[in-house]
Amino acid sequence: MTKTADATKNINISLIAILAGWALTILAIVWQVAIKDATYTSRLDFIEAELTAVDERLDTAEEFRLNISSDLAEIKTDLMWNRKQLQENASNIQAIRNENG
Repeated sequence: MTKTADATKNINISLIAILAGWALTILAIVWQVAIKDATYTSRLDFIEAELTAVDERLDTAEEFRLNISSDLAEIKTDLMWNRKQLQENASNIQAIRNENG
């Protein structure tokens, strides 16, 4: 072989090595982007699931609050009725005492 053939062969090998290096670099970048994308997708899925769970808990809490409000209103009505009955009973007892006294 001549020197020009050796030089051409060395240039071809160098060119192949450079292209292989760039190809590996590009593949590594694509791989890293894919990993980040998968990580962010996983995190977003987790956040969406947590948000759905929080929303369901809020709905349950709101329903519980409404039930408590309803129960308290019912208790208030019962207490008012009891107070009225006690006042009527006290008035009746006072009237009986006044009649007997």
